[in-house]
Amino acid sequence: MMYPKMRLTAMIISVTLLLLGCTDLDTPPQSSVTPDDFYKTEKELVAAVIPAYNSLVNFTWEGPMFLQNVCTDEIVIPQRGGDWGDGDIWKDLHRHEWRSTNPHINDGWVRLYQGVARCNSVLDALSKADQTALVTTFISEARVLRAYYYFHLMDLFGNVPIVTSAFSDPDNPPQQNSRTEVFNFVVSEITASLPNLEASFGAGNWGRVSQSAAQAILATVYLNAEVYTGTARWAECEAACDAIINSGEFSLNTNYFDTFDPTKEGPTNPELIWVTGHANQSGVGFFRHMATLHYNHVPWTPWNGFSVVADFYNRYDTSDVRLDQFLVGQQYWLAGPKAGLPTTDRADNPLILSVNINSLDGASESEGARIMKWPVDPNATNENAGNDFALFRYAGILLTKAEAVLMQSRAGEATDLVNQVRERAFEPDKPLATVTRDDILNERGFELVWENFRRQDLIRTGHFGDSWNFKTVNEPFRALYPIPQGQLDANPNLQQNPGY
Repeated sequence: MMYPKMRLTAMIISVTLLLLGCTDLDTPPQSSVTPDDFYKTEKELVAAVIPAYNSLVNFTWEGPMFLQNVCTDEIVIPQRGGDWGDGDIWKDLHRHEWRSTNPHINDGWVRLYQGVARCNSVLDALSKADQTALVTTFISEARVLRAYYYFHLMDLFGNVPIVTSAFSDPDNPPQQNSRTEVFNFVVSEITASLPNLEASFGAGNWGRVSQSAAQAILATVYLNAEVYTGTARWAECEAACDAIINSGEFSLNTNYFDTFDPTKEGPTNPELIWVTGHANQSGVGFFRHMATLHYNHVPWTPWNGFSVVADFYNRYDTSDVRLDQFLVGQQYWLAGPKAGLPTTDRADNPLILSVNINSLDGASESEGARIMKWPVDPNATNENAGNDFALFRYAGILLTKAEAVLMQSRAGEATDLVNQVRERAFEPDKPLATVTRDDILNERGFELVWENFRRQDLIRTGHFGDSWNFKTVNEPFRALYPIPQGQLDANPNLQQNPGY
């Protein structure tokens, strides 16, 4: 059953709210409503907080998603004829040859700070409303959202300014904070907000920040704490995972693919902890399938880009059901009047996708396995689909806890947790007798491919410098992206990261 959602990232609302669109945080958003005549009902508060949620769509598409995935051993975007060349900006990300002028790096910075600015504007407005319990809940949601955007800024760029005001002085641009200071800010904001969040939401509020969503962010921040601060926080990571596990609210789907099925979304899907929703209309649609599918997979001409790295694909056990999330071999129309029929390439030859990509600079249109993790929405309007995207799901939490307890010398518990996730991937079961940290890294890859965790996982486990298809560069400073050159030019208080 398809449940109605309050698609917080996609709703069109009748509140005139001018959102920040520049990078220097000089122009505060303004609202046509005031606390005296608004923020009285839950509906009004939802409308007020939607701008803070809107930036979550950048984790399904745009800079933040590109920066977390394309630089890893799981995703590659080869140039195909005149497509995906773009001045080598995609290839440079994959080969670890990016510069501070790469537009995707600036876009990641800009979009995350837009999210921060939107949260600050919402918090400023809500601070002037009557401080009812309902208002306090929405303030807490906005604080957690802001912390989530800062988590990614800290993760991608290291030392970044902490800005908490909706207003800024153009003559006094913000100072950089240390990565540790940003880490402490993120943790304190989430921790302080947790008691005031709702424990869970039904269909009408699907997608809002719940206590479990906040705990999932905390667990991931603590999982990577040693990278950010030099001090591991495994016990805290475990505790955040346990808060989710012990809530009794979540479980693994018996079928891996039910987790991503657009017809099985909503609060009855037991694996989804926090999602960002989309709508099948222009400007708010989900279109990851457009980025990866061949031009002739669906009638609305996808872009034939994002592919799976061959080395990554070949790590899977051939009996792992999760291999079915990749498209290889003879291809078929996936939607439209020809659905189910064999499809062809642009030269009208049978479309047979290969795993291997022979050249990053000139791949054929049929090279590279494609990712079909999120099925085409049967109600899609051309390229615009209504799929939810899970920012966090239960399988990821089990694997996060597995790593946390392994690093506390409890290999037996870690093995049991990993095998919980593996159980549905194999028939008959193929449990592991014991696990190492690299085993957990591999399992996270098999389970969470293209879900925005791989870069963090490789850095945390010391594998970001490894060689893989088309990438041989090993420069440790690339564990951080550079501060974008345009931001350095705009703000003299920013200092570039080492190595750039």
